[in-house]
Amino acid sequence: MLNIITNNPYRILGVFANAAKKDIVANKGKAIAFLNVNKPVEYPLDLKGILPAPNRTLDLMNEAEAHLAIAKEQIKYAQFWFLQKISPKDDIAFNHLLAGNMERAIEIWSKQESLSSLQNKLVCYLIESKLELAVKTAERLYEKFGNDYISKVDANCTLQMTATDLLHQFVDSLGEEIGMQTMLGFNLGADTKAYIKSQTIDPLINKISSEVDKTKKVDHKDPKARIGAARKLVANTKEAFSQLKSILSVNDAQYQMIADKLGLEILQCGIDYFNNSEDDDAPHTAMKMQNYAQSVVVGTLAKQRCEENVKILQKIIDELPPKEVITEDKAIKAELGKFVRLPDKISYAINLLNKTRPYLQSIKKKLGPSNTYYLKLSTIIVKNALHNVVEEVNQAQKPLSDMNRILSKTDPMVRSILLHEGNELAGRIVEAQSKIRSTLEEAWEATKLMDTFDLESGFGQDYWNNKKTLRSMCNQMGINTSTASLTSPMSSGSLSPSSTTVKLGHGPQPLPTHTYGSSSRSSSSSGSGCLIACLVWLLILSTVAYFRASF
Repeated sequence: MLNIITNNPYRILGVFANAAKKDIVANKGKAIAFLNVNKPVEYPLDLKGILPAPNRTLDLMNEAEAHLAIAKEQIKYAQFWFLQKISPKDDIAFNHLLAGNMERAIEIWSKQESLSSLQNKLVCYLIESKLELAVKTAERLYEKFGNDYISKVDANCTLQMTATDLLHQFVDSLGEEIGMQTMLGFNLGADTKAYIKSQTIDPLINKISSEVDKTKKVDHKDPKARIGAARKLVANTKEAFSQLKSILSVNDAQYQMIADKLGLEILQCGIDYFNNSEDDDAPHTAMKMQNYAQSVVVGTLAKQRCEENVKILQKIIDELPPKEVITEDKAIKAELGKFVRLPDKISYAINLLNKTRPYLQSIKKKLGPSNTYYLKLSTIIVKNALHNVVEEVNQAQKPLSDMNRILSKTDPMVRSILLHEGNELAGRIVEAQSKIRSTLEEAWEATKLMDTFDLESGFGQDYWNNKKTLRSMCNQMGINTSTASLTSPMSSGSLSPSSTTVKLGHGPQPLPTHTYGSSSRSSSSSGSGCLIACLVWLLILSTVAYFRASF
């Protein structure tokens, strides 16, 4: 039962809404007298059997009288109580009502359309919880008698209200009792529906929009602040968004606009957090926000953006190291990050292998020798190291190759003179040969180190071919390779060729903030390069193998 009916000030004072002042004073006096001797106070308009009996006290009586001393409240409460003696049939209808026959009273009031019949029928509908009928009756009442309503309730009232004002006040008061959104489904006039919609939807949209605007002001470069703002945004808009979703269709333009605005800001918070965070669990934390954003948005472009970012993050998550080896993973990635910024020298490759090997051994111990992540990371290190070996050996042979190309086009007699011992060109050739020898020695040391690394089954034929060629070249130069076997490095399977060498990328790449596209938290090497033996014939030199790397 509606509180505005059961505890209506007019009912507490036992009078009709259009009662004279003297009737209110008389009823209050009677109540005081009864209350002073602890006797219950009853009036005919208590409607026993229809409404629960009011618990009258002196304070309640004074409060009711105070309400009716305020013009606006006087009219507000009159809208929810009975009027008497405006129409001849009112007395007959009230006799039935006071006898407990509300159905008969409504039937009588339905036979005419007077101000009192519409008002009294409206109150009966409210008592019977026929709320839609009550509002439709109110529409008719204020449409037809709105200009006379205030004067009929109290001829002395100076309050100025239009028919529209009266209807809106009635709807607002009823909405406070039953929830404004309850009336959204009622079959009402267009103006009434529009007003109810504005009172229910606009506050929700304004609430959500205000929270989004506050979140936008949070520093986009501060990961903790952004993820905190995202969580706060979700919490502060969850109820309002849920209500809005229950009121509007997903096809509604207003709903789509605010849903996309909310979802995309949550998405952006997740992106900003991920791109600037050093937290080990950043991808998982960001994914929670991305998933929520994806569940909120409805527009095509917004959905595409969310789906793309979720896809990117999922790929990153799939490539994350197991939690128990995060420390080792970070240390190895740090070494790789430094390595890719250095020149393509074998010394740096040896340093990389030595620095990362202890961490790999720790990972191997924790995860096992056949673990996919372990083998992948070990292979990445070998690929990067091998790249430097290939590059520096090739670079060391380039001077001999250039001189050989020149000499091959020179007249044999002239070539013999140029290569005569003591000539400058002969000296340069000897110097180049010495450089190749020292480079090959260092390359073989790096290879022996790489042999101790476990490799993925999909990588190795290139490595194997390079090692075999390198050994042949070392032997031709008189470099001892007997300490290493020609068996392949420890591996979980057979080796197969790989066509290219690509170094690791230079650190994390951010998720797109305004455009779609893929991104990666870390890069990996995709190949090893290959060595092709090339005999360089010079008159005073032995056969020298020549590296060629394809990238």
